[in-house]
Amino acid sequence: ARARAGRTAPGAGGGAMAHVTFIARSMDGLILVETWDDSNKVQPQQKQQAKQLLRKLHNMPPRCSVEGSGDHVFHYSMVDGVCYMALFDKSYPKNFAFAFLEEIYSLFQEELKREYGTGSVDYRSHIETIEKPYYFIKFDRQITKKKAEYKDPSSSKALGRLNENLTEVSSIMRQNIDEILQRGDNLNSVSKKARELSDNSKQFRSMTSQLSFATMIQKYGVPVVIVLVIIMIICFKFWHK
Repeated sequence: ARARAGRTAPGAGGGAMAHVTFIARSMDGLILVETWDDSNKVQPQQKQQAKQLLRKLHNMPPRCSVEGSGDHVFHYSMVDGVCYMALFDKSYPKNFAFAFLEEIYSLFQEELKREYGTGSVDYRSHIETIEKPYYFIKFDRQITKKKAEYKDPSSSKALGRLNENLTEVSSIMRQNIDEILQRGDNLNSVSKKARELSDNSKQFRSMTSQLSFATMIQKYGVPVVIVLVIIMIICFKFWHK
């Protein structure tokens, strides 16, 4: 659903613009481009959290706000197999953050057209075949330029952008980074145990088959050998008559 974003437009004094912006492949978190600000406010822990979060996207809703460590929050939006995510101060208006991400999405669509052509091109399939990270590293210049337009959420230019965007953000889910990463660890643990049980089951079936064969040999081996010897003796006598 969409509504007029102007009704939720903030006043002056919003937090700083995106400290870091990612465009990544949703299915595995492969980073296609990332842009950091010059103030270097992002801690190593937050950088690690960002990359871990990108790898969990396949289990996440298409749009979400994820509270990171300290006074920061990750906002992201996934469209057509691509995730657009940025780290903001918690005080930065949420509707401006998602308006920024939507503009990055639009710009990236133009970049895909330049890279792969227009018409009935399946951009998603092209992105899924990319093997190396930072394939669109040159796109960081456009991200940096767009960030400057959203630096001050109280400026008339930013407000104009927001009213044009009309993005409704009140229904976007909000989660905690630690819960997401812990949930992922639990899922990985369950998956690992399931694989171990499957392997053990296969090994058990193999051992059962071997034991069954050994038991059959032990039970019928001697009689079979005796019968074979008798048949050989009869055949030998028959051919030498």
